[in-house]
Amino acid sequence: MSLAITRELLQTAAVENMPGWETRLFLITYPAGADGSGHSHPVPGIGYVLQGTMVSAFDEDAEEIIVAGQGFQDKASFHRVSRNGSATEPMRFVIAYTVKTGEPNTTWPSK
Repeated sequence: MSLAITRELLQTAAVENMPGWETRLFLITYPAGADGSGHSHPVPGIGYVLQGTMVSAFDEDAEEIIVAGQGFQDKASFHRVSRNGSATEPMRFVIAYTVKTGEPNTTWPSK
């Protein structure tokens, strides 16, 4: 069973008056039942759910449910819970991060 989460970089733009920084816009798709928990963000992001239901929690925060048509913020911290809230429908969202050019906006633990 493949539950591959796709991360499509839609656009990158230099940040005016901030040399060495760029904003990245992604389209993220979680198939039904997909779970991307356990990653970190070194910078905050701001996003919007296009389709489906997202279940999210940072560090020891309580889980939050975000549905299509709602915006959200990714904290610059450990993304303990990040999963599709549906076992039957995909979940899609767009998210933007402003980061130093060449630096990651998301990191995963070494396996």
